[in-house]
Amino acid sequence: MPKVEILSGGKAFDTLAASWDHLSRTCETATPFQTRIWIETWARNFASPSRLTTIVVREGADVVGLFPLFSSVSPWRALRPAGTGPSDYLSPLLPDASLVGEMQDALVELGRKRLIDLHQQPSDHFFTAALPYETIDQARCLVLDLPPTYEEYVASLSKSLRYDVRRLGGKALTEKGAVVEWISPETVDEFADQFFQLHRLRWKSRGLPGAFFGRGERFQREWMHAAVPVGLVMMNRLVAEGKPAGCVYAMRAGQTCYFYQAGMDPDASSLSPGTILVAKMIEWAIQEGCTTFDFMRGDEPYKRRWKPNRERTNFRILLPPGGVLGNAGKWWNASAWQVELKVRQRFEGKSLRPSKAPKPTP
Repeated sequence: MPKVEILSGGKAFDTLAASWDHLSRTCETATPFQTRIWIETWARNFASPSRLTTIVVREGADVVGLFPLFSSVSPWRALRPAGTGPSDYLSPLLPDASLVGEMQDALVELGRKRLIDLHQQPSDHFFTAALPYETIDQARCLVLDLPPTYEEYVASLSKSLRYDVRRLGGKALTEKGAVVEWISPETVDEFADQFFQLHRLRWKSRGLPGAFFGRGERFQREWMHAAVPVGLVMMNRLVAEGKPAGCVYAMRAGQTCYFYQAGMDPDASSLSPGTILVAKMIEWAIQEGCTTFDFMRGDEPYKRRWKPNRERTNFRILLPPGGVLGNAGKWWNASAWQVELKVRQRFEGKSLRPSKAPKPTP
């Protein structure tokens, strides 16, 4: 019978390192956001070890389930998934649905003393589907199922995008003195510097500060240094006449490539760096044997151009439901959704398709 153990502090990083790494490699639903490297790097930058609590499910000597959580005191005291904030998916590491009961029982027990506030739980994950609790919409994610060949994929695009991809990816690059380059362990710092610079330029053009600054940027740099050598991060950039024009930041886990962020120089729009780099990243993913390209959080029009064929909703789940803290969590989530939608509309333009955001209630 599976047994549940609760580890306090950062013990899981030391005592379960090999088991954690093995589980994240073999679990079909694992994303980069469940890896030990991501969570440990996140914890160093956003949460002290004393605030961590890890649910461990064992079968004999084998670790078959993990759910790292952290104690948050803002805006109220609660246990949230470790990685909350920069992580797009925050489900527990479980190989299949047979262990959901043990994980749920552990959460209920922890919830007797404080609110359990589960962010970014994918609607199509068996853990989320099995929880008998009310869900709150938190984000929408677009997903593209990849065909066996890049040529087949390009043929499925709209006529205008198909033309652009074929035109811009060929001789047009050479004629404009441009080249697409790929990150390596030796060029992490160079790529990171240019990515953050381009990302800030892109957001500045909309009058916004950008998504990375302070601890957020430091966290990402540390993660890139650890993740690039083991194949968890892939970045490409467009360089024209010796100057970076754009950069795409993606991740890889199993057979899925995850589109995480991008940075573009607004002055280089005539080169269409976004179109070139996203197309090249999708081509790379297919060549690497990926079957899925996940655009993750955000239902923006530019993502829809690439013909994602399904979407999921990320849910927020509060345990126990009801009560003062639970109702406050619902109100807070609804308010945050409205703010995020307004920011995205300002960033992506008026063409952003409105989402069905929940209405805040006092």
